[in-house]
Amino acid sequence: MKKLAIVALAIFTTSAFAYGPGHKGGEQMVERLEKKLELSEAQSTQLKAIFQEQGEKMKALHEETQSKMNQVLTPAQQEKLAEMKEQRKARWEERKENWKENKGKRGE
Repeated sequence: MKKLAIVALAIFTTSAFAYGPGHKGGEQMVERLEKKLELSEAQSTQLKAIFQEQGEKMKALHEETQSKMNQVLTPAQQEKLAEMKEQRKARWEERKENWKENKGKRGE
């Protein structure tokens, strides 16, 4: 069971840093950097390409990790891990909704 917890943590950590479908390839990060660092258009373009490339590498690494894990885990463990992922996703969605509802309400 301890091994499963470690493996699950590895997946969650990897997926937390991997670029998801809504991440926009680092565009939000570049937008913040543009404002704070007064980036030139060329710098912004280069940074977007760097973030995009890094996101693709992270996604591939995540998929490779998943594949290797599935070779180690039993079907029952794979199913339990999938359930854990769904629960994590549901909690994340709930947090996002709470954040949206409470955005700008601090300090009132």
